[in-house]
Amino acid sequence: MELSYLAIIMLIFQPVFVYLYIKSTVRPSIFIASPIAMSVFYTSTFFHAVCVLGGINLVGVLLVKLAERKGYTRFSTSYFISGVICWFILFGVISFISSFISLPPMSNLSDSFSALFSFPKPIVWPIVTFFSISLLVLAICATVFLFNKNQTIATKALIIYALTCPILPIFSNYFWISHLVTFLVVVKILGACEKYFYKTRIENDEPIALAYAGSFILSCVIYFIGAISNLY
Repeated sequence: MELSYLAIIMLIFQPVFVYLYIKSTVRPSIFIASPIAMSVFYTSTFFHAVCVLGGINLVGVLLVKLAERKGYTRFSTSYFISGVICWFILFGVISFISSFISLPPMSNLSDSFSALFSFPKPIVWPIVTFFSISLLVLAICATVFLFNKNQTIATKALIIYALTCPILPIFSNYFWISHLVTFLVVVKILGACEKYFYKTRIENDEPIALAYAGSFILSCVIYFIGAISNLY
């Protein structure tokens, strides 16, 4: 991450760190001391990073001193210096270990973040397939209720439905949003089946829940494997 981006993020989080400092009963675990220690990750521009991130630390200290004047907390210089030393040791160890680990190029990471926050044109067929399957399941459940009192056929249809739906978001451009919509629709479909078609609680609904949960976990694993492979 570029130093300017990190500085902006740390500056935004300083009020949060100050709030945690005020509410914390263990003063040595202060977060406001952490920004300057992050300069160890910028070995080529270490002193420049120390000056920039040190200024962010100064902002945090000034906010704590302001809170101290208002009577919300008490600032301890010794605890702050101890915190800086502890963060330097911690980040130094992390930097030393990470030097032995092969990480993807920063250009790949930048492209991945750009793709993550971009809004590509949605792929239509997973959406059409999902809602078509939902309507088909409703039709099957309604048919079972009207002409066949045996719930076995409808239960099998709901299990297949629960297995299929979490896989479809993998093929869309909006994985997590698609999963959220899918979950809400699936819950509504199951509720409609219980309320209007079965009139009672669906029998053997555990396989339906397990099918959905297992398929959801599988889709997330496939998604993360694909995301990691794109970094290299």
